[in-house]
Amino acid sequence: MLTIDEIKDVSFRRGRGYRGEDVDAFIDEVIVSFEQMKKEKSDLIRKMDILATRVEQYRADEETVRNALLSSQRVADSSIKEAQAKAAQIVADAEAKAQSALKESNAVTAKQKEVYLKLKNDSAELRKELENIYNNHLKTINDLPTDAVVLRKQEELDKKYPTDPVEEEVAEEAVEEVTAEIQEEVPEIAQPVEDEIPSQDIEYVDKASDNRYDDLKFGDNFDV
Repeated sequence: MLTIDEIKDVSFRRGRGYRGEDVDAFIDEVIVSFEQMKKEKSDLIRKMDILATRVEQYRADEETVRNALLSSQRVADSSIKEAQAKAAQIVADAEAKAQSALKESNAVTAKQKEVYLKLKNDSAELRKELENIYNNHLKTINDLPTDAVVLRKQEELDKKYPTDPVEEEVAEEAVEEVTAEIQEEVPEIAQPVEDEIPSQDIEYVDKASDNRYDDLKFGDNFDV
């Protein structure tokens, strides 16, 4: 390949043929073109060097970025695994606490049910005892003479033993004799029950009633 200096120093033999002026002009143009091409080549080489340098930087940056991404990915994977492990542990602890609380709640509920049923059973037994006590009292009341019985007995005694009015002392003796006779004729009164019941207002119901306990009153707040 010719250089600029070679082109500048070229010489031709003189003779018949091309004009020297034309050849020199062409050579000058070639020199200008070569110089331009040389300059452009230098610019291209400089730009290529710059590009090559940048490419190397990009490659280095790319490696750095790749390493950073890989490191970030590893950190992210580790963080995810750790978070999943913690979440699983939290869920397990929560389930264990829930199971423990449920067992404790069931135990308390069962105990309360047992206490409630025992109270109900005790109430039922108390009801039976109260019914037996009041039945005995009612039997005792039924065995007592009524005003009608006393009046009838008085009429029978007046007819059987007519008497004239007497003094008070004599009357008392007669009353005692009549009382003794009445006690012999009246059936023996049932023995009172051992358990003492607080006094309540009791309304007696006639035996002919379908339910002799319908109108019993045992205080304002008591309900058999």
